[in-house]
Amino acid sequence: WKKMEVPELAKRVQWGFASALVLALLLPLLMGKFLMLEANKWSPMIVVGLLMAFWIIASLVISLRQRWAGQGAFMARVRKQSRSYYGMQLAHLGVAFFIIGVTLVKGYETERDVRMNVGDTVMAGGYEFKFNGVTETEGPNYVAGMGHVVVSQDGKRVGELNPEKRQYNVSGMPLTEAAIQTGLFRDLYVSLGEAIPESEGAWAVRVYIKPFVDWIWAGCLLMGLGGLFAVSDRRYRIHKQAVKQGQPS
Repeated sequence: WKKMEVPELAKRVQWGFASALVLALLLPLLMGKFLMLEANKWSPMIVVGLLMAFWIIASLVISLRQRWAGQGAFMARVRKQSRSYYGMQLAHLGVAFFIIGVTLVKGYETERDVRMNVGDTVMAGGYEFKFNGVTETEGPNYVAGMGHVVVSQDGKRVGELNPEKRQYNVSGMPLTEAAIQTGLFRDLYVSLGEAIPESEGAWAVRVYIKPFVDWIWAGCLLMGLGGLFAVSDRRYRIHKQAVKQGQPS
């Protein structure tokens, strides 16, 4: 692409950029409907972040399509490309995943701090959290109060989260252990605050909804794998051997 004139380059990538722009503009308006987020948010920063990510993906697809074009068996054209090329594209895909994760976490994360009695419910991010109280439990070197929070969505049980408020035997230091349920498009977090004095089992409870947070880690993983795949290219091994052979003994 660096050898092309600007008009020719613009002609080749115009459809990719247009597709990325349309997705970046429309996706924030559809997030609430399809991913059950609490509200549809549209802001310039969300659009810019998504545009960057989708533009990277569109450029990747255009590049692969051009590299794989031609005559002969398709798999032969695929194998013809170097590992360094595929490693570069994998790393670029990781960058896109990372940008999507950061953009949507910052744009759509939900946090609720509430006082909950036994049987109380709170809505956050399209999920219902029902507090069923705290029971005492013991670990190898601590005692804890374990919360029981049932999570539902559209009337269907999603699971139960069990955050803990621990007291360690030796240090005597209290520690809050959050309960986490991971998913492809969101992570749910619940943590216990403090027991409410002079109440019948009421606690301070904190609830988080973090959409696409795992995409950040997936992006980092893809970038790392892309780098490893690229350095495994045969050309780098040949160059390394040539350098060694050229060194004086």
